[in-house]
Amino acid sequence: MKMKKSTWWIITVIGVAAIAVIFFLLKPHHGTENAGKVKTNQEAKDELLVSFTDQQLNNTYYLHDRALNTEKLTAYPSIAYDSTKQLLYYTYTDEETQKVSIQELNVKTGKKRTLYTSEDSIDSMRLSGDGKQLYIRYNKDSGEQFYVAVFDLKKKQVKLVYPEKSNDDTVSSFAYDPTSNMLAIQHYSLKEDYQKTDEANEKGINPEPTTMKITLKEDGKRKRIAKISQTINDISFSPDHKKLIYTETKIRNEQEVSSIKVLDVATGKTGTLVKSNRDFHILSAAQPQFSSDGESVYFLGVAKNAKELKDDTGRKAKVRTIYEYDLKKKKVETAWEKNGGIINNFTVNR
Repeated sequence: MKMKKSTWWIITVIGVAAIAVIFFLLKPHHGTENAGKVKTNQEAKDELLVSFTDQQLNNTYYLHDRALNTEKLTAYPSIAYDSTKQLLYYTYTDEETQKVSIQELNVKTGKKRTLYTSEDSIDSMRLSGDGKQLYIRYNKDSGEQFYVAVFDLKKKQVKLVYPEKSNDDTVSSFAYDPTSNMLAIQHYSLKEDYQKTDEANEKGINPEPTTMKITLKEDGKRKRIAKISQTINDISFSPDHKKLIYTETKIRNEQEVSSIKVLDVATGKTGTLVKSNRDFHILSAAQPQFSSDGESVYFLGVAKNAKELKDDTGRKAKVRTIYEYDLKKKKVETAWEKNGGIINNFTVNR
């Protein structure tokens, strides 16, 4: 798909059974004069790595309020950061060939290099604990099946991790814990997903949620820890890797209502941490993540008074905010926000 210089694409991620990308086309002059600076919580205990696209199609990677790199947006970007070596890893799609590459930027020297190029899809990057590999969500040959794979930063090779054999099992998202090297995989059946979609189309109703499974992978062993018959997205570990959090979305009165849920890894029990309220609503792909001390949770939402961005066809998008929810005080505060564009994704830098 070619990009036009006279339009602005805002990337919006939604999750039903798999991640989809929606582009809102807006004229560059809308709201650029109010783009402003990054607004952060001055008492923040964590640095956030944020991917942000402005109205001129400039995609900037921020480490908290510091811009690390800016390039023209070509497709949905994924990011990871090595704090020790100060290396930023990100995906980039060539506009002409549509090939995806993994780029490395040395933040100290400004030197960039291409580590890997492929016609396959790559997203959701996480750096391994030893800094030698990138865990990625991988789609090969433009097929319907997604995998968890590892990219060896030294050998420059991709190796599939899950699923190994199944033609039906596909990965929606994954969580990686760099301390324990533990992997949690959210996956589902393509056959079941198609069946429920077909049944809903025949009846003219919304499809029933596809059953989501969460499998733990550690030291070569696998264990199923949950089956959830709801639409969920974006699983992530707590620092002690005893809990997982994720976004759960339900349809009520033809409207999506999302909340942040927590899953006990040992017992499989779930509970609700944060719900949308009159001040903000939680996105269906809120990317919830624990703080480094485990005492709060960050997530993506839209404020009640968020500025609305609108194109000539009437399509709309609102400025997003990264919120922080204090688990003890049960209080939500703004952690990161910037006008004049859209937050694509973020990770808590550890």
